[in-house]
Amino acid sequence: MTIHPTINDCRGYVAAHLHHETKVRSGGFKRLPSVTISRQTGARGRTIGKKLETALRVAQKKADVPWTMFDETLVAQVLDDHDLPAELEKFMPDDAIGELEGTINELLGRHPSLWSLFEKTSGTIARLARMGHCIIVGRGGNEVTRGFDNVLRICLVGSERNRIRQMVDAHGMSETDARTFIHEEDIARSRYVKKHFSQEFANPMRYDYTINTDHMHDDAIVRALVSAIQSMA
Repeated sequence: MTIHPTINDCRGYVAAHLHHETKVRSGGFKRLPSVTISRQTGARGRTIGKKLETALRVAQKKADVPWTMFDETLVAQVLDDHDLPAELEKFMPDDAIGELEGTINELLGRHPSLWSLFEKTSGTIARLARMGHCIIVGRGGNEVTRGFDNVLRICLVGSERNRIRQMVDAHGMSETDARTFIHEEDIARSRYVKKHFSQEFANPMRYDYTINTDHMHDDAIVRALVSAIQSMA
């Protein structure tokens, strides 16, 4: 199963939505639902997101706009939206690059400021969420879409033991490397949310659903989320 959509998938999603808007423009317009997935490292966020995309496409076969997941390809969409060079992708992980390196590169004119990249990313997230039928993984999507009544905000968590096992099984890491990777990534994601939104990643009040993936299989989680999304329609 391919986890990451391509930029062509993303462009196809935008084209389908433009067609949908044209059809409904003359009548009452109701925003299509969207989902944001925040996740601890190793809590199966991308895997569950992709399975959710598939399940929603099956459940809504006649929808004009196919459900589409944006994770790493969100970066490609941001660069495409703003006519930015592809090499900027390396400066746009969840936590961006270090402040010192970022400042040096800004002074040397090597890339736009980190704040500018953050603003562009947030702008694209907001646009996609308003368009609907998108699943946005990471990058503070739950905070960017705060106040959007068409967005369901999910947080996936799990014990360190199970998340380490996931990284070992799915990515072939050693347990030591997996533990280090999880620790560093969790800190980076928490720092990103704290820095840009002045919020705590772990605050359950920032989400509509917080799901412990230790206790539920992917398919059970997806069924619960599909039901919740359909109740928004």
